[in-house]
Amino acid sequence: MAITVSFTVNQVIGFPENIVLVDSSTGTDVTAVSRRIFVTNAAGAYLTEDGGLSTASAYTEFPLADGATITLEGILTTDMAVNVTLTYVNVSGVSVASDTSLEGFTMYNETFYYSLTQAQASQNQPPPMIIQDSNYYYNKMILRENIDDGNQAILYGDDITTAQNAYDRATYQVLNQNLFF
Repeated sequence: MAITVSFTVNQVIGFPENIVLVDSSTGTDVTAVSRRIFVTNAAGAYLTEDGGLSTASAYTEFPLADGATITLEGILTTDMAVNVTLTYVNVSGVSVASDTSLEGFTMYNETFYYSLTQAQASQNQPPPMIIQDSNYYYNKMILRENIDDGNQAILYGDDITTAQNAYDRATYQVLNQNLFF
């Protein structure tokens, strides 16, 4: 039976720069000797495990002998919408089976969002409190909306560009938090 490629990917809590891929593919192909993982951003550039970008094809080798799970370390530097491709290759490096999944990784901005919630909870003293800032809740709502917009662009529209634009708006707020929170 031919290989049917299937996989999941997730960020690692506490290490948002890392992605864990779990290969749940089924079937066999005696010519398949290894796997390759390609990660591309909305602009079509390849992400590398050192946090870099490449316009030339770049991938992480994932030998069959390494089991079903691999961690791509340091591949994310910010929240991103990316296409993740898992390809089984033969001895010549030619694909024998492949699948691509559009994924949104938002742990950088989600972690900041949660830090706002923690700050609110810890401020049970009389003023001045962060929540008394007249624009605090408005800006927090915009941050949540931008993260959710990116996720919805992926889930409902399969739209990497709109997703990345939304994540970039959220990241702008986080990087300029002194203006918003």
